Amino acid sequence: MSEGSRVFERVAEELERLSKLTRLEARGTLRIALREAGFLPKNVTPRSMTVVLERTLPPLLLKRGVREAAMICYQMCILVRETMGMESAEVETPERVFARIGRATMPPSSPGADGGRTPTGRLSVVPGPIKKLGS
Repeated sequence: MSEGSRVFERVAEELERLSKLTRLEARGTLRIALREAGFLPKNVTPRSMTVVLERTLPPLLLKRGVREAAMICYQMCILVRETMGMESAEVETPERVFARIGRATMPPSSPGADGGRTPTGRLSVVPGPIKKLGS
């Protein structure tokens, strides 16, 4: 029976394959990286695993003689994002951010229907006519 989450198991397999570490070395190194970041193998999420792959694991792999540590971790980040559903479920895309901002700042559908309040509930300031300098 496995003692790690689905993402832990998948990354451990991929680490073993890409780094040429033994199964025991790959799993142990990944466990150390998770522990240093404050995570446990049994409940690590795709999002937290990407943090470990970006920040904690590369230096540990270099210490163990894995020359292409940064590239291996980068490839595993892509794998986690694609196969563990991060692209659609957890990653904040620019389109989502701007759509949310747009909804928050949308003017009311009919002027005066809300008593001059903005969507946040605060009173809005209506600017007066713009005067040209020198007129």
